Amino acid sequence: VYKRQVLVEELLDGPEVSVETVSHAGAVHVVGVTDKSIGGAPAFIETGHMFPAALTPADTEAAEQTALAALKALGLVDGVVAHTEIKLTSGGPRVVEVNPRPAGNRITELVRHVTGIDLAAAFVDVALGRAPDLRRADTGLRSAAVGFLVPDRTGTLEALGAARPADDAGVLEVQLAEPGKAVKAAHSNNEYLGHVMAGDPDGPGARDRVESLLAGIRAGLVIR
Repeated sequence: VYKRQVLVEELLDGPEVSVETVSHAGAVHVVGVTDKSIGGAPAFIETGHMFPAALTPADTEAAEQTALAALKALGLVDGVVAHTEIKLTSGGPRVVEVNPRPAGNRITELVRHVTGIDLAAAFVDVALGRAPDLRRADTGLRSAAVGFLVPDRTGTLEALGAARPADDAGVLEVQLAEPGKAVKAAHSNNEYLGHVMAGDPDGPGARDRVESLLAGIRAGLVIR
């Protein structure tokens, strides 16, 4: 007799962040905290990220300490680059998942643009038992953000609005799908139509720059 099984999970309120860490020789080093933009129901797709997260010092500290406690509890304190996702709920920080790998969705590039730290290189170093280079450099940027073009309908991509060229001040990357691409209404990160990345040399303004770029692209988006 077939029995239907239902998984019931607690709903966590509040913003979602991730803590990027590198562990070597029993010590876990926090590289920083990334915040996330999340789309609505039903898929709650990640629509963008900014590093460092625009948080209060207290929330940043809470996220970092929660991640460190989770990594210690799991024994991930040597030879691991980790990406720990946390919800800053009204009842305090809660762990969503611990990933013993570098972050995806271009977060490692955001970190590199702001700090000069190459998490991919650090991953290779700790895997080989070598001390990673976690020295911070003055890159000229105080924040960097990426935003994804998320389709809300199925069809064929006919046109996109204009994006500023990648060599414009503050624009770090522009990668967009070509007209003619078959498009599916997004239910996961696999359906993105591209992304833009920008930095801010003065403070936490990178997300606003990215949203401005995406607004111009969305204005000319045609899917039929």
